[in-house]
Order: sequence, then C-alpha cells, then structure tokens
Amino acid sequence: MRRSWRILALLIVVLLGAAASLGAVAGRVRLEGANRTVTVAVDYREVAKLARWTGLTEREVLGLLGEKGVNAVLFKEDTIRELSPERVRLYSGDEAAWLFPRYADRFRAGFLYFFLRDLDVLEQIKGQLEHKLPAPPEVISTPDFMVVGIPFMPQEELEALGLGFPRNKLREVADQGFLLLVQVRSWPQATEESLGKVLEPLQPFRPYLAAVLFNDKVLPGFPEALPALAAEIRQLGAPVGLIEFNEQQGLKNLALLMDKKALRLHAIPPERMFSLSPEEGVARFTLAATERNVRLLFVRLFFRPDSSDWLADNLSYLEDLRASLAGEGLVIGRAEPFPAFKSWRLLWFLAGVGVIAGGILLLESLGFGRWGWALGILGCLGWLGAGLLGYGYGLFLRKVMALGAAVVFPTLALWSALVGGRSSGPIPAAKVILRSTFVSFLGGLLIAGLLSETAFMLQLDQFTGVKAAFVLPLLIFGVGAIYREEKDNFWPTVKGWLQQNLTVLMLLILAAAAAAFVVYLSRSGNQSIGLLPLEGQVRLLLDGILGVRPRFKEFLLGYPAFLWALMLPYRHRFLPLWLLALTGQISVVNTFCHIHTPLVVSLVRTVNGLWVGLLVGMGTLVVAHVLKVVFLRCFGGSGR
Repeated sequence: MRRSWRILALLIVVLLGAAASLGAVAGRVRLEGANRTVTVAVDYREVAKLARWTGLTEREVLGLLGEKGVNAVLFKEDTIRELSPERVRLYSGDEAAWLFPRYADRFRAGFLYFFLRDLDVLEQIKGQLEHKLPAPPEVISTPDFMVVGIPFMPQEELEALGLGFPRNKLREVADQGFLLLVQVRSWPQATEESLGKVLEPLQPFRPYLAAVLFNDKVLPGFPEALPALAAEIRQLGAPVGLIEFNEQQGLKNLALLMDKKALRLHAIPPERMFSLSPEEGVARFTLAATERNVRLLFVRLFFRPDSSDWLADNLSYLEDLRASLAGEGLVIGRAEPFPAFKSWRLLWFLAGVGVIAGGILLLESLGFGRWGWALGILGCLGWLGAGLLGYGYGLFLRKVMALGAAVVFPTLALWSALVGGRSSGPIPAAKVILRSTFVSFLGGLLIAGLLSETAFMLQLDQFTGVKAAFVLPLLIFGVGAIYREEKDNFWPTVKGWLQQNLTVLMLLILAAAAAAFVVYLSRSGNQSIGLLPLEGQVRLLLDGILGVRPRFKEFLLGYPAFLWALMLPYRHRFLPLWLLALTGQISVVNTFCHIHTPLVVSLVRTVNGLWVGLLVGMGTLVVAHVLKVVFLRCFGGSGR
C-alpha cells in the first residue's frame, strides 16, 4: 500500500476513535449539565461566635444567613475543648476528691472525671466513650452533679477524642429548615461494632444530612472496618464529602464502597481568611463549583480585627456569593451526587484503536514505519484480546492507553508542523497552528472518552503518568528534530556538543534552563506547587474577562513560541522555540485529562488559549518589527 493511502487510513481510524470518544463523553456532558445544584454551608461554631458579638441569638443569626443563601450548617464532632468550661468541667481524681470531700471515696487516683449538669450532654459523652475506649466509663450520679470517669490519658490524646454531636443543637438547626453536615473524628482501634454505635445517634437526623465528612488524615476503621463504615453511612442515607486538596487515607476507598455516592467540597483554609478579600473568596467558590464539579461549598466567615461590623460584612459576602453562583446558572439547594456512569465497552475499544493509530502515524512520520505497523498490530491484538477475554477494559488498561494518547498526539501535532517547513507569513503560520492544535485536541478527546466515568469526575481516580506525559514528548521531538537535520552526523554532532568547553555564560543558561524545567515539572502534576507572586490576581482577572481562564503555558508561551518557530527556518539554535511550542500542545492535551473539570469548560479553556495565544504571538511579531525599524533608522538603515 502506498504511503499516502496508509496515512489516510490511519487518519480515518483516529477520527473514528474520536467519534467514539464523543459518544463516550456525551453521557458525562449530560450529567454535568443536569447537576447544577450546590449546597452552601457555614460552621455552627462561627454562627455562635457571630451571635455572641452581635447580641443576637444563634437562631436569629442563622435566619439572616439563610436569607443570603446559606442552606446548611456544618457541625464538627465535639471535643473537650468545645464542651468546657460551659457544659463540662474536667478534674483528676485527686482534684475531684479535694473539691468535693463529701464524695471523696467515690473518686479514684489515676482517673479523669467529667462533671456535668446536663443530662443530654451526659448521654452524648457517655455513649461515645463507651465505644471508643478500651474500658467502659464509670458513671457517678449525685444530687449535686453527674460525673463520667475514665482512666487517665494525656491532654493531647484527650483533646483529639471525639465526644459526639450536640443533638439538641442539631435538632434546632434542622427545625429551622437547614441541612446538616457532620464531621466525624477518628479514634484508635475502631471496630465494626464501635463504628455502628458511634454513628447511631445521627439516625434521627437522616432526612437532613447533606453529607458526612471526616476530620482526620486517616478514617476511623481504616483499612479493615471500611466496609462496615460504608454500610453505616449508607444507613444514614447521606453521601460522603470529599474535601478538595485534603488527602484522607481511606476516603476514596470508602466512596468506592458506597458506589461513588460522594460530593466534592471546597473550603478556604482558616489561615487564608485574614489575607483573602471577600471578592477573592467569592471567585474561589464560584470557580470550584463551575470548573471542578464541586457541589458542597463550606464558607468560613470573616472575623477581621479591622472590621467595625462583622455581621454586615458577612451578609454582604454571602449575598455576593449567591449572586455569583446564580450568574453561572447554579442553584442553591440540596446537592446530589452524580449517578454512577460508565460508557460502553465498544466505544472504549474504538477510542483505544484510535490511540494506537495515532502512535503508528507518529512512528511513520519519524521514519519508523515498519516498527510502527508491527507495534500497532500487536497493540490492536492485545487491546482486542483484553476485551474478548473479559478484562472489560478496566481502569488500568484504559489509563495506560490514555497515557499513550497524552504522549503521542502533542508530539504528532508539532512534528507535522516541523516537517511542513517554514511558513511564509503570520497567516499561513496561524493556519498551521490551528491544524496542529486540532491534532492535540483529538488526543485530548480520546483521553476524555477513555476516562469518562463517575470515579474520574469525582477525582476518586485520575489520569496516571502526568510527569511522563509532560517529558516524553519533549524528549521524542527534541531527539527527532536533531536527527532529522543531522542524519548520519547525529552522534558526532551530539558528541561535539557534549565535549564543548563550558563558559560562564553557558553555565548560566544551563542553570536557568534546569530551573525552568524543575518549575515546569513541579507545576505539571496532579498536585502542583503554589502560585507565583501575583499569579492569583492575574488568574482572577482572566477569569473575569474571559469567563474561563486559558493556561499560561498555552497563551503566554506555547502559541507565541509556535508562531515564531514557524516564521524562522529550522536551526538547532531555534529548537528551544519548538520545545516551548510543544509545551503548549502538551498543555492542550493535559486539559482534557482533568475529568473532574466539566468538558465544556475544558473546550472553552482550549479555545481561549488558542485565540489569546495567537493574539499575543502576533503582538510580539509587531513589536519586533517596530523595534527593528526603529533600530535601523537610528543607526542609518532604511528600515526596509
């Protein structure tokens, strides 16, 4: 078969795979479009604080917050810190015997005693301690007070021990029409039996529970008792909350055990509340809801020392948040988890074949056609066999195929532009960029099709191999570009570069390149480093202007470098321009690897990056031309 016909056949297979991916992502897009309800929650402790400092009751404060869009209240499990000294006093056995000599014989050395007057608090604490400690607590009842005694434990351990939820407060808030979020603390050596007993007091609030959250880095009962924990939460009828940027060991396993009945939650860390403006807070929550499928918004209130009216400030803040969410088509109500969703195996099969065809195309373009076809046929047979033998294109196989697409398609996009030769002007160059970006988009679409299911939408699972996807295309393209130019002189040329004497300037350039590469890798993973100075403000500005912020790697680096690379004849000294251009195409593909981002948002981000990047690139060409004219005129040239 002639080469042109082989290329055409491979292109048809790639397009067929992309069409299958469109079918696979159609269900995801429908789910994302239908699920537009968010829950806005505040912390009950902050409500109480606001009530104390405004002279209002907690009920009155909640009523005012509810008028501004708050429809849920978060209760963290009480500890001795929250309960004392108003409702509980804690004494050692010796202290209790000295303070209450009439009952001295009932207190033992080496014990701690909780003194209470409220029967509800007694039942709350006793019920928790019975199932969290190795030995049951002692209960002492007198005409003057009620006491719960436990063996002595260090202050640090005692303060970390959850003592249940205030049922009277939960009832008051629920009766006022608010949903409830509860955050459970972990305890040592949790068993299946203790998990059930500890969560049992929440059963009466089942109709009001919007989500169950966890407080600590490791879930109670992890790993052996996780199935029992999942069963208990299912009985509560509530989803689990997945707190963004807060890894909790066992939480993803728990959500999978609950058939992915989970909701993503965004909260601004407490330490950021003093440096963050209300406008930035509104923007963060809006972005979380619109761009990351977050459906629980836990809003911490502002208590700034320089404020003269905490209540008015927070009511204004919440009103702005409600308006911003409404402006994005989001409705405040009871958030519901995404239904379990998976695509058809046939669509996954066709998408995988599309990736393999792209790999053959790349190897054919690089001059390794025979190897490409041999590996491609083996890959197709293996991919077909996996489906026929009942593996069902499980997560591992699809993630491997998705990684292949992330490496192949940006490399193919740039390589096709390189072999096309130098462009005659900005407009032809822009056409080449459009064509190359479409190739990268096809790769992103194939990845989206392969990974379209609920687990990825909730980030319970995610694209694997991000670092490889960011590095391998650069390596393949760089080596290929040098070999294409040098042919038989490839190794002598590389050897000559390695044997060059290093100058101070060269060392500085290498150090700068190494630092840039480290930053590039650090900001390319699923967990990246923090933002650069002013980057947060620039992001907010771009979001405000464009609706969806394009990626810096695309519009500020990738596309301008691509335009310049196409306008210049290829020389090895211009290879960094091509590599910068490739980082932009890698970023385009990577955008579609974030399945927790709605697909429509990814599409808009890609389009914005393209047209803004071309605009920036054209602007740099104009500036360069003007500087050239000025320079020539200043030094006696004609400027032409």
